[in-house]
Amino acid sequence: MPAWTTRRPVWVAAAVAALVAGLAVGLLAARPQPARPAAQRPSTPAVAVTPAAVSSQAPDAWWTPLPPATAPFVPSQLVIDKLHVQAPIEVKGIDAHNVMEAPDRGSDVAWYRFTARPGSGSNAVFAGHRDFGQVGNPAIFWHLDQLAPGDLVEIVSEQRTEIRYRVTQTWDYHLSDIPMAQVLATDTSDEVTLITCSGSYARGLGYDSRLVVRAVRV
Repeated sequence: MPAWTTRRPVWVAAAVAALVAGLAVGLLAARPQPARPAAQRPSTPAVAVTPAAVSSQAPDAWWTPLPPATAPFVPSQLVIDKLHVQAPIEVKGIDAHNVMEAPDRGSDVAWYRFTARPGSGSNAVFAGHRDFGQVGNPAIFWHLDQLAPGDLVEIVSEQRTEIRYRVTQTWDYHLSDIPMAQVLATDTSDEVTLITCSGSYARGLGYDSRLVVRAVRV
């Protein structure tokens, strides 16, 4: 694992310290929501959760790259061409219990405002649900475990420009072992970190692991 450093403003360092104290492991813990009629459940694009769609398409045949961004920006969309993911981004922070807030919808991804803006030369952290509404109901990161080194992740601005990142490493951590200080830490390169649930699910406890994907700007 690379030696990530933690050079941050004081308020960000304090936020990370609180998370590392043990409260961050609640991120994306599956808390199945009350059953709702299917028509009211937040929808997830079929191409983002259908294995046949992921495997049958030729590389680079689905997403047309946008002009490159020339300055840091607040992200508005996350694209993973290999998985046919095209997700709106919600800007999130830390709740009253110092837990990283999860996206409100299964079809969205969260970007954490206490991490870097894409293009700023540091670590922009994103998270998405593995399933949503009930266990096994696919959400936007249902197939995140299919990413491998070399795959592309693209972050899009409101101005319809983008920055492209290439996956370098993935980790699957048990909750008791996840090094949140390193997952959230500032690095010296422009990169993104993607997080979702993984492992086994237990009622009342949620998933016991987290999948972490790191990608560096191309």
